[in-house]
Amino acid sequence: MSETDANQIKNEAQQNELPVDTPEPKAFKPKPDELVRIAGKQLFYQRISACCMVVIALCVLFAVLKVVPMVETTLAHINDTAIKAQESLVQVDEMTDGLNEASKNLNKLVDENVEVVTDAVKSISEIDFEGLNQAITDLQGAVGPLANFFGKFR
Repeated sequence: MSETDANQIKNEAQQNELPVDTPEPKAFKPKPDELVRIAGKQLFYQRISACCMVVIALCVLFAVLKVVPMVETTLAHINDTAIKAQESLVQVDEMTDGLNEASKNLNKLVDENVEVVTDAVKSISEIDFEGLNQAITDLQGAVGPLANFFGKFR
């Protein structure tokens, strides 16, 4: 490439506002002691992370060992309670059936004895209480002197 060609390329680059003769970027090359320092920090934070993971694992293990048996016990109590409730419902059903049967029997008894009770009420209402009282008074008048006579022999 000649000088004229180079000048022409520079002019075109300036017109297009392209940088001319830009140096290549240098690769980052850390120093060995800097690498050791960075590795040390990474190791420190990895240890902290590992300790946190161990603590979390222990918490999960504790929860599994402590909470799961309590949950099982609670579920067993709930199951027992449900069984007792079911048995109670069966007993309530039997008791209800017994009450229904007793009320049917009572209705039957009342139906069978309506006539007898009606006749008894009629008989009681037909009693002549004034005549009965008069008869009791007459009886007392007749028996009173006889009782006095027999009372003397005592």
